[in-house]
Amino acid sequence: MIRESLLAQIWKQQLISREALMTADGKGVRVFFPGSQNSDRGPDFCHATITIDGGKRLHGDVELHVRSREWQAHGHHRDPNYNGVILHVVMWNDGREVSVLQSGEKVPILALSPYLSGSLEELQQAVHLSLVPKGAGHQVLHCHDGAAVGELLDKAGEERFRSKSARFRAKAAANEPDEVLYGGIMRGLGYAKNKGPFEELARLLPLSALKQFATRGDTVEMQALMLGIAGLLPAQRLGNYGSDHLSGCNEPEVKRLQQAWRAFDVGETMSAFDWRFFRVRPENFPPRRIVAASYLLSRHGGGLLGDMLATVGQASVGRVQRELEQSLMVQVGGYWASHYDFGIEAGWNPSLIGRGRAREIVVNAVLPFLFAWGEKLSQTWLKDRAMQLYRDHPRLGENSVTRYMERQIFGEHQAKVTSVCQQQGLIHLYEVFCVEGRCYDCPLG
Repeated sequence: MIRESLLAQIWKQQLISREALMTADGKGVRVFFPGSQNSDRGPDFCHATITIDGGKRLHGDVELHVRSREWQAHGHHRDPNYNGVILHVVMWNDGREVSVLQSGEKVPILALSPYLSGSLEELQQAVHLSLVPKGAGHQVLHCHDGAAVGELLDKAGEERFRSKSARFRAKAAANEPDEVLYGGIMRGLGYAKNKGPFEELARLLPLSALKQFATRGDTVEMQALMLGIAGLLPAQRLGNYGSDHLSGCNEPEVKRLQQAWRAFDVGETMSAFDWRFFRVRPENFPPRRIVAASYLLSRHGGGLLGDMLATVGQASVGRVQRELEQSLMVQVGGYWASHYDFGIEAGWNPSLIGRGRAREIVVNAVLPFLFAWGEKLSQTWLKDRAMQLYRDHPRLGENSVTRYMERQIFGEHQAKVTSVCQQQGLIHLYEVFCVEGRCYDCPLG
């Protein structure tokens, strides 16, 4: 019997004959990218790219098991977290042709045992050797000097910026600009795990519905409406998995919110199950970030775009960067300075949106949107200003993609990128070339 950890490395490193892969129901499989290994709850690999029987490219998750029967034994057929799986990879198939998702969709099974590139003993040794740390850098730096690599990363970073701007411009063609910017900021508050739910909340509860509360500074009613639409008030969550702590919420703050929510006549709401709490840092829990959004909107009175335009019109680039960040940072006292969630007390932490998250939102939402808005209005100064602020912005915090790409390009002990533009260039190359398996098309390949 082999461990699933060995199977994961075989799949990750593609230690298989990839040319004639066939699913259990007789369909050809081509793997362009096996996915990124997931250390969180849910499928073993995320963002994989494959084709089945030469059809269109499928992007999604891959779940691994030693035997195919483990899919049902582990309860994945009842878990909506696995509805994004596009391929069930096993070492040995127990006779099943497909695995069934909670949504009712069927997923093909790929058994690797006929396609291994060596014996299990040889593969175990190969995996062991591949995991030994190496001091030398990736061969990219043998082909390019450091300046050339920097120029390529700058170009890739600008391409990523322009692609984000293009998406904002497309949205602005059919929506009010304040709504588009609001949606981008809400997505930024969701981090990696809750971007989708925050976008859905912005759709269900547009800025136009919140402006009346924002202009008069009524944060309690706004928080009640936002948390209620999100399905995250304690009364909505009682009895849900993982929310037993909510049963003792009798604090005055909670009672005020729930009383305010009952005064609204609301139809469609989200569910607590739409939100991710598992392996999310407590200070980033969705209720805390939603409350942060309410304070942010109250500060700007619903006029996000006007305030951002006034800020970027100033002369000093450094001052503009600092003021954009400060305009998005939120610190409060009271209940949310001492709670991670309803009923979960924390040490005193008044920062609901810190400088790091504010910087992420500036880079990924505010500046691309302002570039798009300048393009729509044919205001060259605004486009140039947004691009200048982006190019000169200090780098953000690292994430799994930037760390992976820096190791691939520079090795373990080389100097790393210093600007946000180059850092975003790393992400662009990963998403456009690595995920799609287009290694030979990559400018650093």
